[in-house]
Amino acid sequence: MLRERHHIFLGLFVASDAVIVTAATWGAWWLRFRLLEGFKPYGDLVDSTMIPFWSAAPVLMAVASIMRLYKPRRDEHFLREFKAILRTVIVGAISLVTVLTLFRNELTRGIVLNNMQFVLWTGLVLIGMTLNHYIIRRVLRWARRRGLNIRQVAIIGTGPTGQQIFRTLQSNSWTGIQPAFFISHEAGSPPESLDGVPVRGGLDDLEAVLQSESPSGVFIALPNNMASRIEELMQVLGNYPVDVRVVPDMTFRFIMNMKTTDLDGVPILSVRESPLNGWGGLLKRAIDLVGAIIAIILFSIPMLVAALLIRCSSSGPIFFRQRRHTANGREFSILKFRTMTELTADEAREEEASDRWQRGDVSRVTGIGRLLRRTSLDELPQLFNVLRGEMSLVGPRPLAAGEVADARGSWQGFMLRQNVRSGITGWAQVHGLRGEASNRVRMLYDIHYIRNWSVWFDFWIILLTIRRIFRDSSAE
Repeated sequence: MLRERHHIFLGLFVASDAVIVTAATWGAWWLRFRLLEGFKPYGDLVDSTMIPFWSAAPVLMAVASIMRLYKPRRDEHFLREFKAILRTVIVGAISLVTVLTLFRNELTRGIVLNNMQFVLWTGLVLIGMTLNHYIIRRVLRWARRRGLNIRQVAIIGTGPTGQQIFRTLQSNSWTGIQPAFFISHEAGSPPESLDGVPVRGGLDDLEAVLQSESPSGVFIALPNNMASRIEELMQVLGNYPVDVRVVPDMTFRFIMNMKTTDLDGVPILSVRESPLNGWGGLLKRAIDLVGAIIAIILFSIPMLVAALLIRCSSSGPIFFRQRRHTANGREFSILKFRTMTELTADEAREEEASDRWQRGDVSRVTGIGRLLRRTSLDELPQLFNVLRGEMSLVGPRPLAAGEVADARGSWQGFMLRQNVRSGITGWAQVHGLRGEASNRVRMLYDIHYIRNWSVWFDFWIILLTIRRIFRDSSAE
């Protein structure tokens, strides 16, 4: 019955999206040739004929099917569904233009299709489908919280992992996935109930329980020492029409971007992998290069003025150099404008080897240095570190060798932040976590950034950095 309901809701999504796509063709035509009738960026080379509405919906629905837009998403947040809608609409728009171009003699004979109309159509479809899916999801969540459209599932395993997935499902009732009963993994007589939910026997009773209870899905949550039983359970479950999910028994806290892949048919569970591997890393590096070059050009005069003021105001070099760690534990010399009186060689070695987590003795800051720190102009030379590939515009702050060694042994999961290039600014910095701020808290902000990295996240951090430059008291 639940699967029949799923097909009903699937049909609802497809039908309503098709109506929206078709309506968008009329809307785009009306906007372009009624509301914006006098706007002719290409002169008279326009056409008042609508995008063939009989082709728009089939093309976009085919793309949506290929990109699995309508797969079950009970246990996903809407943001992930919005990303799927965005990809589908972009690929669908490109596909529609391609189809109408290749088959112009059959579909658009004698018609010059208008570019702006396609742009308007794409925007209307994106807005319409997003609102449509959001409203339907909200209605379904409302119904599920009231006991409608519920999927009853079984949890195999009564240990900590099984209890954790039970609590997670209970606290996320909007998914409509409701734990109906447990199956104990322990030898001997199982308890009658756990967390108020009945326990229906042990692993040896699995087949009999499935025949009598008929759950729509099963979560396998066995402890690591019983992983060898999973294959046996899968053979039994394969005889029944149930969805099966395996919950790994992860006993450590810091798991970044866990996902499953396969290598030549061999399944691999990736539990610690930087999101900047592959295309993500290439895109971030390209943005770093372009951004650093533009910033150097824009700030070239302030940098020259700062260099002259440092040279004239105190003895010593213009730049401060210190060995720091970046991605994969590589060391490099970070560049800053010198903002303090120069140390002797012995004092410099002592400070570099120090395990203190601070910027140095404030009493040594020069007048020019105080101004540079307040405006964060002392960080500008790090743009050359970015060009050399040693740093990124956005990322965790680079740490000295002594700091890395101290934190590696003290804080579990610390080395996750070393999976990416260090940055001039970062998620912790825009929240004012600089100088004497708690390093444990800073690390948590860094881990959050790595787990949730995206190009838009980087742009947001850069905007927040610009806003904070002239009012960040911690920059002193």
